[in-house]
Amino acid sequence: MDLCCCFCSGPTDDERDRVQKKTFTKWVNKHLMKHWKAEAQRHITDLYEDLRDGHNLISLLEVLSGETLPREKGRMRFHKLQNVQIALDFLKHRQVKLVNIRNDDIADGNPKLTLGLIWTIILHFQISDIQVNGQSDDMTAKEKLLLWSQRMVEGYQGLRCDNFTTSWRDGRLFNAIIHKHR
Repeated sequence: MDLCCCFCSGPTDDERDRVQKKTFTKWVNKHLMKHWKAEAQRHITDLYEDLRDGHNLISLLEVLSGETLPREKGRMRFHKLQNVQIALDFLKHRQVKLVNIRNDDIADGNPKLTLGLIWTIILHFQISDIQVNGQSDDMTAKEKLLLWSQRMVEGYQGLRCDNFTTSWRDGRLFNAIIHKHR
């Protein structure tokens, strides 16, 4: 089966960031709605802005882990940095590899690093639980997701999923997965 899509020239970096921001915002809100502390139920509208003080980030990690984390109550930059650091330290304690993400990057609303942090959290808390027939127990979450992606596009001529960068640039793999699920 041949698949043609409207992304033949591929999405621009700005379009990709916009789509990721929207998708990650929905994912975060889906989990924040599950927060067990009524006074701490949260909702974000702007991923980059609403994670800056660390409170939403801590609440997200509490929901995902089932643990309660400390937090600073103040509104000064120091408190924001402390809250983000609490979240980052919690992730490091859970053996989540954070590459070049510092508390001030998130507190300053850095778009690329905020997206990177949320993707890392998704990988750790969601994708690591994916079960794929024929997988071995020592596969990483990324390897499991790659195997799942490869199986989803089997039968689409001319499509191969070899990695999460160049294989996805033209949008055809994404469209094939959507098509498979329709």
